[in-house]
Amino acid sequence: MDDDEALTRSCARVLETWGYGVETASEGGAALELVRARQFDVVLTDINVPNFSGLEILRAVRERDRDTPVVLMTGGPALDSARVAVEWGALSYLIKPLSMSQLRDVLSRAVQMHREARRERRILHSTEEHEREIEAMRLRFERALAGMWTAFQPIVCWSRKTVVAYEALMRTTDPELFSPLEILKTAEILDEMPTLGRKTRSLVADVLREHPELPGVFVNLHVLDLLDEELYSPQAPLSEFASRIHLEITERMALERIPDIRERVARLRRLGYRIAVDDLGEGYSGLNSFAQLEPDVVKLDMGLIRGIDTTPTKRKMVHALASLCLELKTPLVAEGVETEAERNILVDLGADLFQGYLFARPGAPFPVANI
Repeated sequence: MDDDEALTRSCARVLETWGYGVETASEGGAALELVRARQFDVVLTDINVPNFSGLEILRAVRERDRDTPVVLMTGGPALDSARVAVEWGALSYLIKPLSMSQLRDVLSRAVQMHREARRERRILHSTEEHEREIEAMRLRFERALAGMWTAFQPIVCWSRKTVVAYEALMRTTDPELFSPLEILKTAEILDEMPTLGRKTRSLVADVLREHPELPGVFVNLHVLDLLDEELYSPQAPLSEFASRIHLEITERMALERIPDIRERVARLRRLGYRIAVDDLGEGYSGLNSFAQLEPDVVKLDMGLIRGIDTTPTKRKMVHALASLCLELKTPLVAEGVETEAERNILVDLGADLFQGYLFARPGAPFPVANI
């Protein structure tokens, strides 16, 4: 849904070439009739349209079906609309002009998530089928766990032309459950987040033990990992290297599930860890996590980086966030940099720490950075 008919036609043509069937609407009333009458895999809507806004369409979809992904678009991002989008469960909050590669990735992920949600809902309707599926899921999870290894991607300082740290990334040799997001989702369903977290941290510790010269490592930490008391043990494998570790907290939407999160983060800092937050700039939730966690390092949302050289709105947002980080003396990492043009604009805006395919793809210890 978009009241720019030229954009709507162009978008529909592109989506059809990607294999999607497309229904369009140019105003809220028509869109509301469609979402009430039909089942869709994904709803893609501009926020500011006549009659009913995209946010009202999001509410209407949620009242009928909590599983249908809704992707919001806007040329004028605002914290209020981002907050409502988060509260009503929008999947993504895209800034115009749209990057076709980003849109394709978002829609592909949305369709897959919706299929999984429908499948899980069907499973819950049958106890026996559910039990069989859980057992099969557990076997897939155990195979993925057995094949786990750690990939690394360098974080570079452009002004000094040097690698200042690496991000450790979960990988597995298992051909079936190979996606990190799917592994995490499976661990949550099976209530195995502590098992997964301990395994990933132990693998990182093994690498650090073999490579004492490493400058530092960013280790992803799911919010639910904060509930695992083993994380706070001085005898835990990773605790030995705490002074060289940034724990990068993900899944910001789950922060409210940790009632004493400030005290838990303080315990980690007392062990020597530093705290990082990723996806700063991804709507209200990213800013909220910045305020709650008071991180030592933040990473910019990839959505702000892609195509920043051709998108004035993104440049203004990054400039504002970079200024905020400078004022708070919080280092800022631009993640997902893929082109020299993006890097050059980011340097002009004050960024100096970078991560992305332009410098090196994730790989076995340790990819050589192109700087």
